[in-house]
Amino acid sequence: MKKNLLIGLMAFVVILAIGGAWYLQSVQYPPLTPLKEITIDPGKGIQSTLLLVARDQGYFAQHGLNVTFIQSPAASVAMQDLLNRTFDIGYVNEYVLSEPQLYNKKLRVIGTLSESDTNFMVGRRDRGINQIPDLEGKRIGVTKGAIAEYFLDRFFILNGLSLHNTTVTYFPPAELVGAIVRGDIDATVSFEPYVYQMRQQMGENAVVWPVNLGQHAYFSLVCNEITLQEHPEIAEGVLSSVLQAETYVNSHPEEAKKIVQKQMNYDDLYMNNEWQKNHFSVGLSQSLITSMEDETRWRIRNNMTAASDVPDFSKYISPDFLYRLKPVSVTIIR
Repeated sequence: MKKNLLIGLMAFVVILAIGGAWYLQSVQYPPLTPLKEITIDPGKGIQSTLLLVARDQGYFAQHGLNVTFIQSPAASVAMQDLLNRTFDIGYVNEYVLSEPQLYNKKLRVIGTLSESDTNFMVGRRDRGINQIPDLEGKRIGVTKGAIAEYFLDRFFILNGLSLHNTTVTYFPPAELVGAIVRGDIDATVSFEPYVYQMRQQMGENAVVWPVNLGQHAYFSLVCNEITLQEHPEIAEGVLSSVLQAETYVNSHPEEAKKIVQKQMNYDDLYMNNEWQKNHFSVGLSQSLITSMEDETRWRIRNNMTAASDVPDFSKYISPDFLYRLKPVSVTIIR
């Protein structure tokens, strides 16, 4: 009798243990739900660090997203694809966002991930360029319609120089490297990684000055307004992921650099030099709008747009998603 009772108790304990284990497993590991498939154009360069780290560390998946990165051949193409909803999120600087062709379009900024100072004036010493005033009267190459053209004009104005007796020649960004190395031009305003390539090939013959001069380039996540309305979880998931990446970059900067370096195939010298020119932080600042306004006024002064008024760029921003996640990071006047 006692033996049967003991066996019965043991069986009860086993059943209870199995049932308890099953319950705990069901509580700790809820049924898996499929990840939402989305596409992001991360742009090019170290400015994409928070996106690259978020993918590498699995943060997108943690927030229910299976992200595919695509690379558009140009920012203008990326914006058109975003308008057509060919992909879900783009990543561009504020100069692209302030393009007249995008006025009143359904594109909305949900967060800035990097404030960067990566535009420089590069001159040839053998053409008599040793000081900034030496640039007057020289042949200067730049990319037409790009932010570098804006910074060229601004750099001359802030240094009391005039472009009137200077010959400005236009090249695609990559071709500027060969143009200044060969001596087809005397100087150029360009951005990384092309400035690094110029320095490497020109050596001591290169003289370099920063041209941002207090005005950062703001690289921001952009969505189609319809996408935000129909799938707000995309914006929330992506922003939550890059906020985690921001924490990782701040606490593990060397590891973050290695992640980006491996994905971008940059050498150590370039990586260490370029890293210092970027501030990686998720936010939405009033300075973003101020820069877009300044760049639009410049376009108007130089007859680069038929518009005569500066749009209300605050309407281009959708701050509520980020404000719910990190209120202190949103400083736009609303």
